[in-house]
Amino acid sequence: MALTLMAQLQATEVVPLTESIAYLAADVSLRHGLAMADAIVYATAQDHQVEVVAGDADLKDLPGVAYVR
Repeated sequence: MALTLMAQLQATEVVPLTESIAYLAADVSLRHGLAMADAIVYATAQDHQVEVVAGDADLKDLPGVAYVR
């Protein structure tokens, strides 16, 4: 059963960009050639040990990413 938009928003957690996530994102950006915004999303997910669900082809081959088209 699909969640409604409101239910999805209520289930979403906004997390701060910490110094450690920023350093991880910089490393990820350099290692994988990602734009910083993509690297921040990926590093934040890695830091919180959650999967990234993305339609961004730049992320599709990274571990921990569920790519959707």
